[in-house]
Amino acid sequence: MLSVIVPVYNRASFLGDALASLFAQTHRDFELILVDDGSTDDSVAIARAFGDPRLRVVSHERNRGIPAARNTGLAAAQRDYIAWLDSDDIARADRLARQLAFLRANPDIALVGSCAGKIRKDGSKRRGTRVPPLAPCDIAAWLLFRSAFQQSSVMGRADILKAHPYRGEFDVCEDLDVFVRLARNHRLANLPALLVDRRLHPDQTVRRRQARIRERKALLYAAPLAELGMDCTPDNLTRHTMLGKTKLEGVALPADQLDWADGWLRTMQERNRATHRLDPQGLALAASWFWLLACRTAAPSVGHGKAARAFLTSPLSKGLFAPHARDWLAQALPLLAGLRR
Repeated sequence: MLSVIVPVYNRASFLGDALASLFAQTHRDFELILVDDGSTDDSVAIARAFGDPRLRVVSHERNRGIPAARNTGLAAAQRDYIAWLDSDDIARADRLARQLAFLRANPDIALVGSCAGKIRKDGSKRRGTRVPPLAPCDIAAWLLFRSAFQQSSVMGRADILKAHPYRGEFDVCEDLDVFVRLARNHRLANLPALLVDRRLHPDQTVRRRQARIRERKALLYAAPLAELGMDCTPDNLTRHTMLGKTKLEGVALPADQLDWADGWLRTMQERNRATHRLDPQGLALAASWFWLLACRTAAPSVGHGKAARAFLTSPLSKGLFAPHARDWLAQALPLLAGLRR
């Protein structure tokens, strides 16, 4: 019924916690595929020491990179559903059961993720919860700005995931690339529940390769933005990749970024009314949220008062106060406040 894939490359310090969280799942009927991408540490030995018959190790003779490792896992998976977990993250005990039940009850959904907690390098809890968009129409719009999923939280239908393999040219953002392609023809969802914990540590790709991530995102967004009718100059694409950030590393914020963002996001909504590429309510929510982030990012340079006035006086802010947005916020706020898991 279910295959769980864990790619690993030299994660001996964290892998044991990840695998233990899977072996402790309330849903126990699954095969666990560990894709060893040429590790030179004790990662494989740590996995085999569990002695669990559900574990199958598939090894690369050399390190081939995360897209190749993920594709090896897809090819090895033999069940109807596939779940992912990164080797430094942790699945909560009911994660597999809840997502499998959701996919069985919703045959129109190709892939489902969840909210994510945060843990430190040593495994201790950190404050903060990542609450993504939940509804398919919101996710499709969100994916024009940044990922709407925590990769370690996703589970999908095997036949659909195998038809969307990872592309080698995306040595970073490989998951975002797949999510964007999936959303073109399939409905994707997130559960309003904390089902995984993401480990934050200095060796994460997202911390080490910011410049490459921005470059790959610009390439990835060029086609869908052009289909929307946007003017995809290199400068516009570079600026667009900044919209999903609250902190920029290794790049200076253009002096006119706030004015540009206001015009760009309004134009996206105008072009969408003509092209009908996205659900208008979903795009309104995304545009409002990323306008809020743009104002927050610009505040240290333009002044917090000016940034706040810019947000409130722009028509873009209305998206966060619309009935559609309130449905999302009603589910997100209790999770953010720690009142629900």
